Amino acid sequence: MTHPGTFHIHTHTPRRHSIQWHSLIRAIWMGSLAVYIFHLNANDSLHYYLAPTMQRLLLCCPIPLMFIAVIMAWHGLFGHGQIHCDCEHPPPSGWLRSLVTYGLIMFPLLLGFLLPDQALGSSMASQKGMSLSYAPPEIRRKEPAPEEPARLNVQDFAQNQPTAAAGSVSKVQFIPPDEYSREFAELAEKLYAEPVIQVFPEIFSETLGTIDMFQRQFAGKPISLTGFVYRDESMDHESHFALGRFLVMCCPADAAPFGVMIHIPDADTFPTDSWVQIDGSIGSAQVNGKDTIEIRATKITPVSEPSTPYIYTNADSVMAYEKLQSE
Repeated sequence: MTHPGTFHIHTHTPRRHSIQWHSLIRAIWMGSLAVYIFHLNANDSLHYYLAPTMQRLLLCCPIPLMFIAVIMAWHGLFGHGQIHCDCEHPPPSGWLRSLVTYGLIMFPLLLGFLLPDQALGSSMASQKGMSLSYAPPEIRRKEPAPEEPARLNVQDFAQNQPTAAAGSVSKVQFIPPDEYSREFAELAEKLYAEPVIQVFPEIFSETLGTIDMFQRQFAGKPISLTGFVYRDESMDHESHFALGRFLVMCCPADAAPFGVMIHIPDADTFPTDSWVQIDGSIGSAQVNGKDTIEIRATKITPVSEPSTPYIYTNADSVMAYEKLQSE
């Protein structure tokens, strides 16, 4: 019998088997996420999704995720349906709401397992816009300023300068336009001293940025680099295409496509998105009214996509170049 003036507070607790199923579903999701990370690492595919520094952080996650999955699975099987916290976030009620909630978090993981791991290509580059310039125009140095003292001088190679007489010595200056460009000038000295400039993927953007800044000094120098073939409507497909690479800071979501114009007869014979090695000499051209580097290719060699197709920024390109040269 209920006495007047008394109240009954009815609290609704999810059914035991319902809570257990929620725990099991969450355990499966957490465990699958850990397995997916292990899968990417085992197949050497993490570089498709994260920069190297982020990869190391991600590889710290699978063990804790597996531990959480085991705890959730234990609660799902032997936890007698208790709610494990009083955070006032009960599991979604009803099959439809549960299906939608868990489907939204399971669907991306399912796509990760089903779809092939592959690098970004021309399709994404066309959406983001291929950049063919590496240095702001106001700091791009085409001629040494006569009033400035020479900072970095190297001996010019006679074989790379047809106009120079045999045995003659000329000096090339690499004067940084500001303090922030000092590293580019130092790298320019080392690049110029090589008979053929090798554009290493580890300092791809820094190398081309240096050449772009000192276009006049590098004119005619032999160069070798690798990338994928990119085309758009603004290019003459019979004689030009761009050699592209994606610069990644954190993950492909922030990837920026960078490229350099390639000039060669019958350029349209090389398929879009195919990977090639370019050997040629450095020149310049105007693209959309802007001065930019152009490589006059003498040899194009089809190559396989590299194990790490993306490029990344380097904190010290000069030190990295010296290390790469010594290997």
